[in-house]
Amino acid sequence: MRYLSLIPLLAIILLIVFWKRDTKVAAVKEHTGILWNDSLFKSIPAYLDTSIIVFDANETPLKFNQYIKPLFNNEALIYADRGKWRLQRLTKGGLDSLSRDDQSSGRSERWINIRNPDTSASPAERIKKIANTLSMADYILVFKSKRKMFVKRKGINVLEFDINLGGNPIGDKEYEGDRKTPEGIYHLDMKFERNDKFYKSIWISYPDSADKANALKKGLKPGSGVLIHGTSPERVKSKDWTNGCIALKNYEMDSLFNHVMAGTTIEIRK
Repeated sequence: MRYLSLIPLLAIILLIVFWKRDTKVAAVKEHTGILWNDSLFKSIPAYLDTSIIVFDANETPLKFNQYIKPLFNNEALIYADRGKWRLQRLTKGGLDSLSRDDQSSGRSERWINIRNPDTSASPAERIKKIANTLSMADYILVFKSKRKMFVKRKGINVLEFDINLGGNPIGDKEYEGDRKTPEGIYHLDMKFERNDKFYKSIWISYPDSADKANALKKGLKPGSGVLIHGTSPERVKSKDWTNGCIALKNYEMDSLFNHVMAGTTIEIRK
C-alpha cells in the first residue's frame, strides 16, 4: 500500500519528461524549419557565385554543392578568414573550438549569427541570404598617406572612399593615446550600429600579438578600440580628427556595411 502513494508522483515525473522531450523536438523543428533538397538547385539565381571554394576546419576545400546543404539547414555558417572562406560547423566540437580561440576572425559576429539562425520559411529567401554572403568583398586596402580606402573583391575595386585618420597620422601606432592609426594586416571583427554621433562602426583586430609584444618591450600599453566609423555632424568638414580610427561619411558607412562582413582582411599601409 505504501507504494501506491508514489504513483501520482511517478505520473507527474513522466509527464514532465515527455513534456520536455516534446518541447525539445519542437525547438529543433523551429530552428531547422525547411530543409535542403537537391531540387532546389534549380532555384539558384544566376547572380549567386557558385565558384567560391570554402575550406572546412581540416583545410579540406569544399565546392558549392558540398556546403550549400549545411548552410541552408542552419547546420553551419561561412565566414571570411585571412583571404579564405571557411565553414563553421555548428557541432559541439566546432563551437568548442570557437570558444577557445578569442583571436579568431570575425569571432563576435559569428557568435551573433549562431545565436540568431535564419528562420526564413521561404527557400528563395534563404538562398538569397546565402547569395548575399557569397557576394561580399574579400579585401580592404587603406593608404594612410593618400587618405584612401579601396574595397576589393577578387582583386577588383568595388568601392573607393576618402578617409580621415587620427590627429597624429604619420607613423605606425605604438601606444594608447598616440592618435595614430595602426599599420599592418588585420581583419574586421564586428559590425554594429550605434546610438551616438559616430553612427555605425566596424572593429579592426588591433592589437594583435605582435602589437602587444612591441608595446610591452617599451613598457607601454598598445591601446585598443580601433574602428572604422561614421562622422558626427560637426566633423563633416574636419580633417584627421579621430583618436586613431578611420572615419568615413555616414552614407559611405552604409555602403561599406552592405559590402563587407566580419573576418574580411584589411591591410593598412603608410
